[in-house]
Amino acid sequence: MIEPISGEQLLSKVELVKITKVQKFWVGRVWLSQELFYYEYPFYLPNLFQTKLKKYQSEVQVHVFKTFSSEDIEKVFLIKEFLQNYTSCLSNQQKTKIKEYFIQSIKLFQKYDLIESNYKIIFNGFLLDTDVLTSKNISEGFVIYEKLSV
Repeated sequence: MIEPISGEQLLSKVELVKITKVQKFWVGRVWLSQELFYYEYPFYLPNLFQTKLKKYQSEVQVHVFKTFSSEDIEKVFLIKEFLQNYTSCLSNQQKTKIKEYFIQSIKLFQKYDLIESNYKIIFNGFLLDTDVLTSKNISEGFVIYEKLSV
């Protein structure tokens, strides 16, 4: 089961925080997990963490990071479970926005040619092929495939 990480969980996993001032801006570097440092399988990630993330966007980005850095070529995103793990009730508008954040992240992976262009959506427990991910067809979840670079 893939579980989203909350802000509180993220802070509890932080091992090193370094903040420096560069001209008039503060730059923070956070070491999230020692396990990634010793990870045996190489992976590439585009810059998922923009300078200013919107509400829920950081949790989606951490979830995408966590899922994509797994050793499996097949990356499974269980959206329904991700949304159910929120302690507060989300409106339909908020759920749609969260799904759009997932889609934006996947488009970034596609832009950098890190994933195959074939996707699968999860519908009633079955995997169905699709060319396009939308906020309506990923309600249960979706699967992407990492490109192998030899």
